[in-house]
Amino acid sequence: MTNRINDDGSRRVKNIAAVLYLLVLAFVVGGSYINQRHNEAVSARESNKAGLAQ
Repeated sequence: MTNRINDDGSRRVKNIAAVLYLLVLAFVVGGSYINQRHNEAVSARESNKAGLAQ
């Protein structure tokens, strides 16, 4: 019976760790995506300004 209690506890810890891992992964991937989109927008804006200046 104590094995079952320990198994439930370790399963809970593993599930929490998995959720935290997914949250961190989503944060990193989302931040990279937002940064890439921002850089593309800035680059397009600068290209547009350079084209108008000529």
